[in-house]
Amino acid sequence: MKKLFINLIALSLVSLGYSQFNLEAKEVALDEVTVSSLNAPYLRTVKVEEMPPSVYQLENKAARFDITKSDQYKSYFEAYEVIFSQDNGKIVATYDKEGKIISSFERFNNITLPSAVRNAIWKEHPGWAIKKDVYLVNYFGDQGVTRTCRVQLIKDGEKKNIKLDLDDIL
Repeated sequence: MKKLFINLIALSLVSLGYSQFNLEAKEVALDEVTVSSLNAPYLRTVKVEEMPPSVYQLENKAARFDITKSDQYKSYFEAYEVIFSQDNGKIVATYDKEGKIISSFERFNNITLPSAVRNAIWKEHPGWAIKKDVYLVNYFGDQGVTRTCRVQLIKDGEKKNIKLDLDDIL
């Protein structure tokens, strides 16, 4: 029994070792593949690396959406408005008839703001704490993007509302 067990182990090791050698290399020809996203310019423009994943996820969802595969798609309409939402945010995206995002409005409530934004707030308003925030993004295709943040600060029962242009900070 002991000999049988040792022989089985030796045979399995030999077969494993033999399977690691490629005795015949086969050439496989692949067609040229081009991977591109119709809405990559939108994503590159609106994406801010320091934003939380929930913002990225909704922006990616809007960028990957294909209006031409929708049941409501009719090629004779010039534009389509699609609303994407989640617990803390919403994107209203306008697509042209080819499926390209031509404009969008994004609103995210009470997200973790990037450290550069928080530090700028605390530098200008020492001792104040962030109570609420709203992150807004307006995208207009070739005209670019504007990113603003409205923040409510609190200190000793007193409230203060401020508005920040994130393009100046980030």
